[in-house]
Amino acid sequence: MSIGDSLLNYFSEEEIKNATDESYNDKLFITKTIWSKNSNLYDGVQLTYKSSDKKKSLYSVVGVIEFPNNVKKCIKQMTEIASELSNLFPLATKKDWGKYDYASNGHYFPITFDFKDTSRAMVACFDWDEKTGISDNLKVSLYSAEYREYLSKQDQ
Repeated sequence: MSIGDSLLNYFSEEEIKNATDESYNDKLFITKTIWSKNSNLYDGVQLTYKSSDKKKSLYSVVGVIEFPNNVKKCIKQMTEIASELSNLFPLATKKDWGKYDYASNGHYFPITFDFKDTSRAMVACFDWDEKTGISDNLKVSLYSAEYREYLSKQDQ
């Protein structure tokens, strides 16, 4: 699964419709989370496409691995993946952002790899407060330049 692929190559319209929707209010882009019990690598994927695109071409692909109440194990895995990404993307600008608060519900530890076209790869552990009911998790993300620009405007 890659940026530019059609989501319909991987999931049916019914599976997409039934997936969790985590989009912004403007609905320019739709992000669906699909959980899988059959994957050897990820517990779920978060996939983003434009709401107006009938082909559902992907602008973002995120793999999610849950680490319930085990952020230390998550960070260990994140460090290993970041090392692999450094080897895979030697020309990208790597930045370890350290610990960041996340919407007052926890914090996260992002490591980003920025490309000349402004697209981005990121690996991050999310350490959620227990009251949220969300498991601590690791995300390996790929963002197109257009979607990254969109996200930067949403966070202002």
